[in-house]
Amino acid sequence: MIRETIAAKAQRYLAEGRLVVTRVDGDLVQAECRGTGEVYSLGHDPARPGGWWCLCPAPRRCCHLIALQSVTIRRRPA
Repeated sequence: MIRETIAAKAQRYLAEGRLVVTRVDGDLVQAECRGTGEVYSLGHDPARPGGWWCLCPAPRRCCHLIALQSVTIRRRPA
């Protein structure tokens, strides 16, 4: 059995339309991603430590965040 990598799973979630960006306001990004049966809130908020966050139970950087990071770019300061 070949195990799917986190990056491959993130790309699959994008291809399947599981990620929905719900808000973009400057550097603030909010989204929802349908995982395996659950919908998780996630995003980027520069006011939070580390900036990126996801409410799924994964202990580290998850496929939901990788999917979101794949479709967002960071603006350079003016």
